[in-house]
Amino acid sequence: MALLGVSSRLLSSLPRLGTICSCFQLLSPCSSTIISVVHFRALSNSNPNSKHIPDSHLKLQQLLTQNKSGFKNLDNALSLFRKMLKMQPLPCDFHFCQLLTTLVKMKQYQVAFSLFREMCTLSIPVNIFTFNIAINCCCHSNRVNYAFSLLATTFKRGFVPDVVTYNTLIRGLLSQHKSAEARLFFANLIKFREIQPDVITFNTMIDGLCKTGHTDMALWLFRFMEKCNCEPNTITYTSIIDSLCKRGLVDDALNLHSRMMEKCILPDVWTYNRIIQVLCNLNRWEEVSMLLNWMMEDLKISPDVHTFTILVDAYSKSGKLDDAKHIIQIMNERGENPDIVTYTSLMQGYCSQGQMDEAMAMLNTIRSKKIMPTSYTYNILVNAYCREQKLDIAMDLYRNMASDGLSPTVVTHNILLHGLCQLGKSMEALTFFYKIQGLGHKPDIVTYETLLGGLCKNHYVDKALSLFRTIECNGLIPESNTYNIIIRGCLWSKKYDGACKLVDKMVDCGFSSDAATTSVLRHLLLSKAQDPTLVALYQKCLH
Repeated sequence: MALLGVSSRLLSSLPRLGTICSCFQLLSPCSSTIISVVHFRALSNSNPNSKHIPDSHLKLQQLLTQNKSGFKNLDNALSLFRKMLKMQPLPCDFHFCQLLTTLVKMKQYQVAFSLFREMCTLSIPVNIFTFNIAINCCCHSNRVNYAFSLLATTFKRGFVPDVVTYNTLIRGLLSQHKSAEARLFFANLIKFREIQPDVITFNTMIDGLCKTGHTDMALWLFRFMEKCNCEPNTITYTSIIDSLCKRGLVDDALNLHSRMMEKCILPDVWTYNRIIQVLCNLNRWEEVSMLLNWMMEDLKISPDVHTFTILVDAYSKSGKLDDAKHIIQIMNERGENPDIVTYTSLMQGYCSQGQMDEAMAMLNTIRSKKIMPTSYTYNILVNAYCREQKLDIAMDLYRNMASDGLSPTVVTHNILLHGLCQLGKSMEALTFFYKIQGLGHKPDIVTYETLLGGLCKNHYVDKALSLFRTIECNGLIPESNTYNIIIRGCLWSKKYDGACKLVDKMVDCGFSSDAATTSVLRHLLLSKAQDPTLVALYQKCLH
């Protein structure tokens, strides 16, 4: 059979995707491919007996339609499947596909695949749509290898995979970061004329290329798409515009936006959000204003919460706090409720300007609107009060996190430790460190570096050395900065032998002294007579 010959060439040309597992264990993924009901209806309508549908089948169809978005519980779906197996005559393949599709919508991928496998074992008729559901389950559960084995099975059974099959497989490869394999697979599909790629095929490939940083390749594919008489749509343009913006090529993104408009393809709010974001980052406020006016007045596209939040964040970071407040006012007038991200952006603006009363008022506003603050919200406030040297208020906020149902993060603790050390309270910081450790909070390497720096700066080098020795006991590995901090502490306190041993260990780990450590050594060499230990240390650091 000619088709099978071509398909075998296609399969053999694929890169090795690894050994296909004999047993299938599905994990827990996200979205699903919805199989076209129109195709199933066409299938069932082609049945010569479709005019004489048994009452049991009519009731089944009604039940499946009622629960098409998902059954209340999984047992109901499984019970229905068992009843379907006992029906005489058996329900048509459309009904089985409907049930599997509903399970996929419920994210019961393992169950859907198990039922598909049971259908095959019991010789219940399956078709390419049933296989598409099974392939989709594999791809969305990081089992793309098994998905390709199912593709081979479709050929063996004499089915002709359709564009949905191949789109699903391409998406599966890209979701597992196999962009090279996806490109080769796509190229072979074109080469062997297995399918006429549709806009979804191209969009899947272009989006995957953009997300992996291959914008130039995505642009080439975009041009190839047009040569294939496949019209790009809003999703196509937005994927490339987003990628160009991420690379800082905002002018190219704006040119593509203009081309999009010339072709009468309307951008959506997401397209504009991406361009507005990068224009704000570059402080190109006039263009932001023009784009917003064009979007709202000419195209009648309403900004969403994300659009407004981008503006609030940009104005806040630029110190334009009145403008940021005005945006929130506009949001409320338009019925677009600011979320925690919006309010936190403005709060951060107040904190960066030292307007702590306004920042605290913003926290009260958040609570009054029944919006839950996040750990990040608290971290901003705690950090700002530490910077203002108001440790008492920072500690009160830290203790109040629990009242909002939040647990402090390692970042929260690092901020407080840094604040204590900056005020010369390094021993209090050490006590606090041991206290939070006792409560089960795990430090990171920044925690240690903060404490080591504070202890060394306040002349508690012996304490710092003891703490340094515990780093690896907590499952962490000292980094270049960690070594340099403790080495500088030893140099300041004239523990040259200790510094020498630490330099040896640092070099063995593949690290080297930084500019600050070298500067301390130079200063000591200039202020001392040529101390042999210091000279040796300096030479080691240079190497």
